[in-house]
Amino acid sequence: MIVEKTLYFFVIASVAFFSPALPAVADIYQYTDESGVIHFSNVSGGKNHRRVKTEVPRTSDIAPSPRAKQPSPAPLSSANIPSAYLDIINNACDRHGVDPSLVHAIVKVESDFNPYAMSSKGAMGLMQLMPQTAVELNVKNSFNPMENIDGGVKYLRYLIDRYEGNLSLALAAYNAGETSVKRWGTVPPFKETQQYVQKILKLYNGRGGFAPRYTIYMGYGEDGAILLTDNPSNHQGKTLKRKTHKSL
Repeated sequence: MIVEKTLYFFVIASVAFFSPALPAVADIYQYTDESGVIHFSNVSGGKNHRRVKTEVPRTSDIAPSPRAKQPSPAPLSSANIPSAYLDIINNACDRHGVDPSLVHAIVKVESDFNPYAMSSKGAMGLMQLMPQTAVELNVKNSFNPMENIDGGVKYLRYLIDRYEGNLSLALAAYNAGETSVKRWGTVPPFKETQQYVQKILKLYNGRGGFAPRYTIYMGYGEDGAILLTDNPSNHQGKTLKRKTHKSL
């Protein structure tokens, strides 16, 4: 009977739900009252009760409903960033003058803190360095967190300086390349790049921008006069000291 089967499974489910400590096999008793209604119980009521053995799943074995609402991801903070990378990021940011919060956001979007991440285009590691970029940054092993982060932060600092503190353009260049930003003169109209910039800016809890830094090389000319230049290659053979300034 359909009614009997429905009641049967209802009782099985009820026992499983309300009795999480029950063993895997439980005794269920069935009987029919004077009106012909079928009843099920986990307690025997006498000789008119017929025992039915059935397997009852433990609550720990019951998978959650696929439609169950998942908790919202926690806001990005040091509390939910792998501790193994915090010092590496902080040290690299100290060396290159970048806000660690910005790098946290970039790594989250780029690789979700997976040091072995590799994209279909060949970008590698935590900060998803392209092979040619890694070579230019002297990163020998892009899957080494320390090398990858130092190279990525160094490259990010270069882009921030190149675009004079315009963080949106620096991030767009990090994602789509400097050529694309130069071609369009703004954030390229690529959906991936635009979403990338928006995601990072949303996660980034800093002030949202940087003042550019200026690197000047100082030395002395042949006549003893102080020599200042931003291009040391024009003064081969001279000993020049590198100076970094926040303003000129």
